[in-house]
Amino acid sequence: MSLPPIPKKTFLWIIITLLSCGKSIDGIETNELIYNNDFESGDLISIDGAQLITFNNTNLLGNYNNDGFTLNLNNIGTHDLIYISFDLYIHDSWDGNFNNLDPDQPDAWFIELRTDVDSDTSIPLNIWETSFSNSVCNPSFCLKQSYPEVFPFDNHPREGSSRTLPGLCSLESEIDGTTIYSIQKGFEHTGNALLIRFYDELYQPNAVDEKCDESWSLDNLKVRVITFE
Repeated sequence: MSLPPIPKKTFLWIIITLLSCGKSIDGIETNELIYNNDFESGDLISIDGAQLITFNNTNLLGNYNNDGFTLNLNNIGTHDLIYISFDLYIHDSWDGNFNNLDPDQPDAWFIELRTDVDSDTSIPLNIWETSFSNSVCNPSFCLKQSYPEVFPFDNHPREGSSRTLPGLCSLESEIDGTTIYSIQKGFEHTGNALLIRFYDELYQPNAVDEKCDESWSLDNLKVRVITFE
């Protein structure tokens, strides 16, 4: 008896998981690195909304608060999958899925793919939304986050993180005020041009200095195009 075919979404999930582990995969015709930037050289070509800070002795793209940047890639050729990896720095007092003043306003973070380099007319192809929390849980209350799942999902603060560092501003005296996540995401995509938007929606109505209260930065951004046989 023959086995039923693997659903396309399940197959793509398997491919993305294996790629994130650095595995060689049968069935992949091309796996090409088309963008690689650690921002140490100050190269900001192809990035709209770019700004740099130095944190922990390295250059980061950031820091952002209710803002973000867009990576524009052209002439990327025929492919089936876009594979994005980066280190995300979550600075200071992110509250995750729940804010005391308005439970419907999470501290959310997004990756958005568009199929056209013209951001005013292109249509979103895929939007990935999650949330992050740098809070400390106690027996009676915990500001949970969605990552590593999509929003809404309840995970403990810093779930899936790789390490912590001191905060950037409001929590700079705290040794774990910044949480770093090494993130890999794959998206179906076939166009010759691609616009990738990284941005947040933070809610902090009582903050005197919103950017000091909470923000994010990004490092080691890589983009690969994958083609299946």
